[in-house]
Amino acid sequence: MRFRLLNLMRQGLKKGQSIVELTLILLMLLTLLTAVVEFGNLLNQYIIVVDAARAGARFGSNDDPFIRTTDPFTLDANFFTNIDIIVEGAEAGRNPAPPAHDLDKGALTPIRLNPADGDDVVISFFSIHDGVLTRFPDFVNGWSYYGHHGYTGQTSNFTTAQLEAQIPASIAPDTGMVLVEIYYNYHQILGFWRLIGVPDPIEVYTYAIMPLSAAEPTPEP
Repeated sequence: MRFRLLNLMRQGLKKGQSIVELTLILLMLLTLLTAVVEFGNLLNQYIIVVDAARAGARFGSNDDPFIRTTDPFTLDANFFTNIDIIVEGAEAGRNPAPPAHDLDKGALTPIRLNPADGDDVVISFFSIHDGVLTRFPDFVNGWSYYGHHGYTGQTSNFTTAQLEAQIPASIAPDTGMVLVEIYYNYHQILGFWRLIGVPDPIEVYTYAIMPLSAAEPTPEP
């Protein structure tokens, strides 16, 4: 009888050990699965945001930021809004909860920026002469769509001085460039990683810089 009891106890301990091991393995697998889903989705959205910044800068590099029928040339506000439309879509598509049939798509689609979270598109362009940058618009650190529509809006992550410091005045040719920056807050779809300290939303920031020949300084007569 004693031996039978000992055998039963040993079998019970083995079963208990197996359950504990199975539980630990399942927890590890579930953690890996949530990581694949959450951070895979984050990476996918990050790629969309990067491509949208490039699309906006590429469009801007072929546009003209000035109204040239005036003397001196005046800044054309449509330059900024047109880039923003390429990035976000037309104004009718800005609603964070768009209708089922929304045709106003931009390069960010299906991502919708939410200005209440601090999402924004910031656009600047520069005219560079002898290593000195003239920034446009000159009254703010970058143009923000939402900053013009009742929200605080973001400012450029680059100061004019920071960009100037990267340009060697002795060899840099006179040129122009356009800078498109996107601020986006990614909200976790599962929320599991929020429980272990990963911030929610996760801040995503990206930018693209491209040459802008229309902003090149013109030689004085």
